[in-house]
Amino acid sequence: MHQTIHLVFALGLLAVSGCTTLNEGLEAEVVNSIRYDDTPCPQLIGERNALAAQYGLSQTVKRTPSTESRFMGVGPLIPDLRAEEVRRRNLAIGQIDAMNRSLTRRACIGDAAAT
Repeated sequence: MHQTIHLVFALGLLAVSGCTTLNEGLEAEVVNSIRYDDTPCPQLIGERNALAAQYGLSQTVKRTPSTESRFMGVGPLIPDLRAEEVRRRNLAIGQIDAMNRSLTRRACIGDAAAT
């Protein structure tokens, strides 16, 4: 009887854990653009341009989603083995992309996102 309960509990946990497949490092690269909506347009454009220049990126760079783990539910258990420089650069890409989405949504810039 106890084995059956443990098995049902384990299967339930496995099903719930399937909801998270990205590791923590990759999740940090997904930046919500709403956080930039309170920043005045000229200031946000300046911040975006400075961040792009710091990492040698285009002002129109878009974040491309990383592939998810093929092992559903074990994303949080997979360590982020990328170099610190790569992680910072990818985070900057996520921030620039979010800034551009905020700027476009608020009609500060056109769809090209280049100002």
